[in-house]
Amino acid sequence: MSPLVIELDPLRAAGPVLLGASFEDTGRVLAAWGAPQPYAPYPGAEPLDWRLMGSGVNVHVCCGSAGVVQTVEIYRDFDVEPRAQVCLLGVDLFSTPAEQVIAELRARFDVEVDQGDCGLVVPELSVGMSRSGVPYPGADQETIDRYTCFESVLIASRGYYDPPPRNGAL
Repeated sequence: MSPLVIELDPLRAAGPVLLGASFEDTGRVLAAWGAPQPYAPYPGAEPLDWRLMGSGVNVHVCCGSAGVVQTVEIYRDFDVEPRAQVCLLGVDLFSTPAEQVIAELRARFDVEVDQGDCGLVVPELSVGMSRSGVPYPGADQETIDRYTCFESVLIASRGYYDPPPRNGAL
């Protein structure tokens, strides 16, 4: 079985999941990746989001009270083989070393990287990525390899990572 391939189209879509699509339409297109489940933020609340687990990636699609897709966050699934490929501008984010992803994005865009290179934001594309740091000094190579690549990516509409307006500014 070949892995699921999800091409990110910043400011527009993650594979067939379109930003701005309705909650209902999103559930239907997510079914191509597995069995999506409606997700409620707390017990008894109306499901406003979608979650998908176990298809090589884990996905959280946030629709919120607007009823349309606002963000799509995809997480690498360490427990499923083959793992899905999640590509941005032709780069597999979950198998390419984070340092290489950062360098390739910096060559094209303004990139904000947090201390330790564990988080990255490309405001122009409304894309954010994160990974864990190596959990302890002296970790074995298998553990280090697990933390070399990004573990999650979020796409959103334009302006998602813009700073909030200052007081008095519109």
